[in-house]
Amino acid sequence: MRRWLGGFIFGLILLCVTLAGQPAFADNDAQCAADPVSGPPGTKFDITCTGFMPNTHVNAYVVEPDGRAISGIQVVGFTSNIGNGSILTDAQGAAHFVWQSEDGTHELTGGGSFAHQLGNWTWVVHQLGAAQSIVVNAQVQVTIESANWEQVGATLNATSSHWSAFHFSGNGFWRDEYVNLWVTLPPNCSGRGNVEGASADDPYYQGLFDGFFGPNTVKANERGEISFDLVFTAHACRGEYHATAYAPGSGYGAITAFQVSGDVVTNSSNRRIIAAPTNVDALNPILTILGGAWDANQTVSCWSTRPDGRTFDLGTVISDAGGNFALDTHLSGFDSLTPYASEEPGVWSITCRPTNGGGAALTNVTVHALTSDP
Repeated sequence: MRRWLGGFIFGLILLCVTLAGQPAFADNDAQCAADPVSGPPGTKFDITCTGFMPNTHVNAYVVEPDGRAISGIQVVGFTSNIGNGSILTDAQGAAHFVWQSEDGTHELTGGGSFAHQLGNWTWVVHQLGAAQSIVVNAQVQVTIESANWEQVGATLNATSSHWSAFHFSGNGFWRDEYVNLWVTLPPNCSGRGNVEGASADDPYYQGLFDGFFGPNTVKANERGEISFDLVFTAHACRGEYHATAYAPGSGYGAITAFQVSGDVVTNSSNRRIIAAPTNVDALNPILTILGGAWDANQTVSCWSTRPDGRTFDLGTVISDAGGNFALDTHLSGFDSLTPYASEEPGVWSITCRPTNGGGAALTNVTVHALTSDP
């Protein structure tokens, strides 16, 4: 189940209109306040912003902990008096909305559950004026904190023969009881496409949107032992993951850490690629990959790697008789639907390699944080 809310078409049209032109920030006395300002996943944040014009539509978006911006319409748990990502101010010019963050304790519509990413989330509310200029804006930061959970009475271990496949075995549970499984993602592991970042996923449903798959429940055998497998794809973040097993019946649980690193890429000293431009905006990262010193009429496959380690297919291109090529592309292969969600700010890498194997060429591209709002 995709982690977005309804009203997609209306919200997309509204956001496209919002992006027409370059909005300029104006000095204003608007301000936002949150109650509470922090809490563990599952906290309900009540946010009120004042200083806007009365009875006026204002827009809301959020910047997640790694700097990636997404529209309020897409965030699970965002509700307002309009409900499509926008807010209607009251007679005093106050805008009010609620964000009920997810903690994974209940199943979402369509199946699956997840917990929102830990860290600072900055909610921004703005009012548009002539030529889509931002005449009033305000923001507030709320923090989702970790909730410590200790393993009790059971053990869990992970083994792997390849970075993409992991086998888990555990013991210490009651015989024949059911054990729930969770996967905790590396810190600042951003969401894919129109999916907000998560700190932990139900691997059977939500894991598909974060690049991995596995069961969410397993049954212990007569000796209280469990075993299961998790499979990771190139779309998964790189870094340290944790698998958690918890049995509601006995109350026993265990946690184990494992590392997802990805394949090693051999860099060729002969082939080369450059990106033009080398700096792009988070909302419109269109660029051209220029290749040189490749074999004549060679088919080349290219992909990008985000700062958090996720990779995105950019397609293939055939070099000319001189071994050169030019590939026009979107930095994430249009994984993020502009203006619904921005790309992750930071230094990305681009890699190209012959489809029939051999050395690869790499270059870097810097993604700047938003200069305009989604």
